[in-house]
Amino acid sequence: LKLNDDTATMPSKADVDAKIAELQVIQDRRNGYGSIGDQLDDIYHNGIDGWKETIKAVKDKHPKP
Repeated sequence: LKLNDDTATMPSKADVDAKIAELQVIQDRRNGYGSIGDQLDDIYHNGIDGWKETIKAVKDKHPKP
């Protein structure tokens, strides 16, 4: 590891914006899915198919860039 790496380049604004968008989708999906406990409760009350519908709705609302 060199602290003064003369070959390092700064990422472009487009690269930074793309990474931010990717991380935002991850955060939005985590918030939409709810906690593991909430998901297990969803499975208990609505079955696996109901839970899958919930997860699909979150994924559709927050598609990957």
